[in-house]
Amino acid sequence: MPAWLLEPQVAPRAGGTRRSFLGRFAGGLGHFVERAFAADAASAQPGLLQRVDPRVKLLTLLGLVLVSVFVTRLPSLAALLAFAIVLVVLSRIPLRRFAVRAWLVVPLFTAAIVLPAMTSWVTPGDALVTLWRDQRIAVGPWHLPQTLAITTAGVATAARMLLRVSAAVSFSVLLALTTRWNDLLAALRAVRVPRLFVFVLAIAYRYVFVLLRAAQDLILARRSRTVGRVSAAEDRRFAGAAAGALFGKSQAMSEEVYGAMVARGYVGEARSLDRWRLRPIDLGWAMTAMLVAAAVIALDIVLGRVA
Repeated sequence: MPAWLLEPQVAPRAGGTRRSFLGRFAGGLGHFVERAFAADAASAQPGLLQRVDPRVKLLTLLGLVLVSVFVTRLPSLAALLAFAIVLVVLSRIPLRRFAVRAWLVVPLFTAAIVLPAMTSWVTPGDALVTLWRDQRIAVGPWHLPQTLAITTAGVATAARMLLRVSAAVSFSVLLALTTRWNDLLAALRAVRVPRLFVFVLAIAYRYVFVLLRAAQDLILARRSRTVGRVSAAEDRRFAGAAAGALFGKSQAMSEEVYGAMVARGYVGEARSLDRWRLRPIDLGWAMTAMLVAAAVIALDIVLGRVA
């Protein structure tokens, strides 16, 4: 064994090397596949929601999403979000992974949207923090108010929207992480979702991974035939050409994917290998979800009357 092969590898310093555009793009594709397999692994964990019948789980979690949409008081929304976190723990899903999937994009985007609603410009009310007072500020042709402050009513409105979105997204992500894809499609058909809608979902899910593999093959072929350093502009030109090639290839590939599904017995219905039957854990979970929903709605009504 040569000595240079036995030497430990030293990681490059931060900022010492910079990955190319294609390298970052390939890394993004790899992270997408990794997240997909992580979701499959989470659905196989022996947690609470993983053992519940997919039909019961679909109806109850969607019911909790509707409850989070209709309640309006902050304590009610906070109680729903706390219940979702308890379900994450009982379902043995890593909280960090769940937070990245559920709270990193949509709630943060919602928070950025509702930031103007916190100010007196949008939501009048008692000033909580005064940003400026009696000043004339113009941004191009637009003139800002002479006095701008963050109001208590605006903070309550922003918190209400943020909690509502976080709770609804949390229950939706719980459904996706604790249910295998085939079981979820079969549960949709069991509750009379139109066959065409389920068929489009099934084709799209399978086709995403096929198209992703084709993109990875194109990038691997490009990098294996490249000698020396390539500029970022050349990488971007290749990415544009690859996107056009993938668009043309997707036309024929979609027919191949559908043909492969038909050859394996697909007749337009989503099926599961498991035989579903209602068990005590399914009835217990359904009763628990109904009690939590009823308690949250009652709390919201009581707080509304007190206010």
